[in-house]
Amino acid sequence: MLSHAPNPSADYLRIGRMPSVSWWVARRAIHIRVRSSNRSDGAGSSDPLRHLWHLDFQTSLNTSSTPVLAARDGFSACRWGVCFVDVAEDFIEVTTTPLPPVCSLASPTPPAPTRSLAHTPPPAVDPDTAALTETKNKEDCINIAKDITDVLNVIKDIMERGKDIKQNEILIKNVGKLESDLSIIRDKLLKIRNRKTKFHLTSDAEIIKECKEKIKDYRDMFNIKASVNIWQNTGELLQGQEDIRGDIKEMMASIAKTHDQSTITYDDLERVTPTVSPVFFGRDKLVAEGANHLVNNEQAFLAILGAGGIGKTSIALHINNVPEVKTKYARASYFLPCEVLPDAKSLLQGLIQRLGIDVGQGESQHKKLEDYFRINSHSILLILDNFETPQNNDPLGIENLLGKLASFIQISMIVTMRGLNGPGYVEWKTLGSDDSIPPLTPESAKKVFSAISGKQELNDNIQAILKKLDYVPLAITLIAKRARTVPVESLLRMWEQGKTSILVQGKEEGRLTSVNYSIELSKRLLKPHEAELLAVISFLPDGVPDWVTNLPVMLSGWKQLDESISTLLETSLVYSQNGTIKVLAPIREYINEASMNIQRGITQLESFYMSWLKQLSGTRQDMQEQIQPHILNMTKIFNEQANSLTETLDVDALYILTGFTKFYPLTLDSLNNILNKWPELDERDKVELRFKRLHMLRWLSMWQEAEAEAKGMEHSMKNDLESHARVLRDLGEMYRLQSKDTEAAEMLTRAKDQFEQIGDQLGTAQCLQTLGRIYQVQSRYTEAVEVLTRANNQFEQIGDQLGATECLQTLGTIYRMQNKYNEATEMLSRAKNHFEKIGEQQGTAQCLQNLGDIYQFQNKYTEAADMLTTAKDHFEQIGDQLGAAQCLRSLGMIQDSQGNHTQAVAMLSMAKDQFEKIEHPLEVAYCMYNLGVFYRKRGLYEDAKSAFTNGIFKFQSLGSAYYTGWCLYEYGLVFMDEIQYSEARRKFEEAIDAFASHGESQNEVEMCNEQLAYLDHQLDQAQDDS
Repeated sequence: MLSHAPNPSADYLRIGRMPSVSWWVARRAIHIRVRSSNRSDGAGSSDPLRHLWHLDFQTSLNTSSTPVLAARDGFSACRWGVCFVDVAEDFIEVTTTPLPPVCSLASPTPPAPTRSLAHTPPPAVDPDTAALTETKNKEDCINIAKDITDVLNVIKDIMERGKDIKQNEILIKNVGKLESDLSIIRDKLLKIRNRKTKFHLTSDAEIIKECKEKIKDYRDMFNIKASVNIWQNTGELLQGQEDIRGDIKEMMASIAKTHDQSTITYDDLERVTPTVSPVFFGRDKLVAEGANHLVNNEQAFLAILGAGGIGKTSIALHINNVPEVKTKYARASYFLPCEVLPDAKSLLQGLIQRLGIDVGQGESQHKKLEDYFRINSHSILLILDNFETPQNNDPLGIENLLGKLASFIQISMIVTMRGLNGPGYVEWKTLGSDDSIPPLTPESAKKVFSAISGKQELNDNIQAILKKLDYVPLAITLIAKRARTVPVESLLRMWEQGKTSILVQGKEEGRLTSVNYSIELSKRLLKPHEAELLAVISFLPDGVPDWVTNLPVMLSGWKQLDESISTLLETSLVYSQNGTIKVLAPIREYINEASMNIQRGITQLESFYMSWLKQLSGTRQDMQEQIQPHILNMTKIFNEQANSLTETLDVDALYILTGFTKFYPLTLDSLNNILNKWPELDERDKVELRFKRLHMLRWLSMWQEAEAEAKGMEHSMKNDLESHARVLRDLGEMYRLQSKDTEAAEMLTRAKDQFEQIGDQLGTAQCLQTLGRIYQVQSRYTEAVEVLTRANNQFEQIGDQLGATECLQTLGTIYRMQNKYNEATEMLSRAKNHFEKIGEQQGTAQCLQNLGDIYQFQNKYTEAADMLTTAKDHFEQIGDQLGAAQCLRSLGMIQDSQGNHTQAVAMLSMAKDQFEKIEHPLEVAYCMYNLGVFYRKRGLYEDAKSAFTNGIFKFQSLGSAYYTGWCLYEYGLVFMDEIQYSEARRKFEEAIDAFASHGESQNEVEMCNEQLAYLDHQLDQAQDDS
């Protein structure tokens, strides 16, 4: 145990009530000067400054005894000290003084700070540049004091959380470093303060910036330590917390004096007053709403609220520029940039300067302002921009000043500020319908980007960047300025690597030139636990849906949760939209890049979502709709679990989430992460999850990846007959979807044989079912019906209602293709009803699609369009791109049948593009055929020939003789229309060969023969005429 020899001349006094001190700092002492009219020295003097109380706390590492207070006259060589003490209410000033060591500590000396405070004189600059830096020097000096207060508040918060002395050794060292650097910073700022030309020398800028960055380093460091929870909450808080908070404020009094602002000048205001930007899109309704309120009310108070960078200032300037507003206020509108007016006193000075009021020596500024408004009764508009600065710093003074201004009927006001409500007790009208300014629409964001960057063609990369920025105006403005010189591809990479750090203009940061700076203005107002909550919410891409209900459950036991979320809303760092708490993308990325440790919050979120998934109820559609608002949150949590190799992976919850096809594009990444990185998966779970991944890849038409995965599984599972047969079956299904019918039939036959070998009736029936679908596409209807009937019987024997219904649906489709519409309608209607009963959305949608096609062939276009539109909606809900594109193609054909050729071509082209995107060559070929028919009917013969040529090539490569025949037949009709009978005859003869090779197309062969007979008749007629 460390000990020291107390000074024998000191009178040690035990103090009755002392705070619970949870840590101490060796080799440091706090000298507290006490001013009190109730104290005097031994001689009876009433001079409050003569007596200096030196507090010396005596404690040790291994005891929890009550600290001892030593009172002495003068500065004595104390041995040990504590950083914060609970003293009388008349406490005035605290200074820290390092003392020489009396004994050595076991821990090593802390390393030197990362930034040196040694001053290097800056290079000389011209007077104009110096003037431009004056305002920033003032702002930075103000911010230094605020940052120091933030640091001390964080340290106090840490003290309140724990009392384990050993855990606080690192903290002790860091406090020692802080104390030393504060002393250096104080000396540097005092030198600046004591110069007659304070804040006007550009040489001060580097010193002030250096001090500011040093304090920011400490603030970030202690915030991280607070969030890591090194000092666990023991439930034992310090007594006298309010006294300590007062002590901290008093401690900053002497430093605060060094950055007191000089009198605000007109030039100070003008230097930070922005001009009306000509690049302004998507805000016309808001401007009109604001202007109408100002013009149509004798006295109007308009609050423009929202997050930093959302465009509040621009809207205010454009409202002020509306002709009707300019007429009403007849040049008596005054813009006050309140970021340089941090309290009521400076705001008053700003008003005096803007209004041009002369205040003589010793005259009251308040009285001069009131006299001005009594004399000038014309309408006056005050635009108070960034009003959160004075409002947060001096709420009572601001409330009083606003009340006085509002009492003059001729004064109207616009305030722009971050928050939920306008300031004071003035009755503000909030601009906009959502109580805050929303981001731009995607279309307006594109216009802003184009106007600033000069790029008229916006490719997918640019639109992706704009979306990632959540269409926030300031972020788009800054990224567009970079795009003037940086290629878009590089810009996207820069964003992925640097996030919001690239959203800056020039070297000097400001609220209009740096997104990070703008965000930090709001973030610095937060307490540590509020900043931690912001980081947790920022972790969630979807935010917190139904936050009033879910947030208290997600973060059960969170310190001051309701108060914290209220603060985040009031500072516009988060916003509420349709019951969801969200964070704008630039803020979210900035907070995430700060790397605050939020493992405590992530653990609670994991627990919430794993439990929530297992409690889902209702139909598949109901559950999907419940998951939709949370899907990005859940996939991120699963990715986090995979990346951190946490032991809390819940495989059952993962099975539930990966069971919804609509979310495959998102859940596939999570599944990949878990399979690739998670070493503790049970072998059976690993096999099933690999089959799940294979199904996802197939569903998403990622054919190369799917085939590679299946081949790997086939090799690794060759000793497991059941799993091996399943892989062969899935490969067969994959080849079928790619129209590789030969490979598909081979794989399915092998799989069927293996299933029969192990007695797996379900697997056998599934193989037969897929073989039947292959025969159906090949128009081998007899074989298809035979195989599907066998499959249906096996499904019914084992009680597989879904399989039996799918067979019924495919049989109905075959009847449709054979033009047996009554039988087809009866079967498809039965199948649809069965699918609806068991909640199978895909089967329901496919039946609706087939029924729509039947109505189309029967020329019942209204019923057909209704059915196909409903089917398309179902497909889109479950993420079935193939089904949705097929419906779009059929709707295009209906438009053509109704004579709407332009819409028909547009729909067919969209469908073709979608089929190409998902790499479905057969459907692409169908679209080429349909487009060729459309072009022929409109007399666009060259376009028709091109479409049929492409269609013939694709169908031949897929081995589809039937549809090759149809393309050749239509090609022949084109030549007939052009009266090129020789070419027409050649195409009809080729079509006959194609249909004949198919084996079941006798009707089509006769149709071609009829055209040949017509050609012969035409030739005979021509000869007779000649």
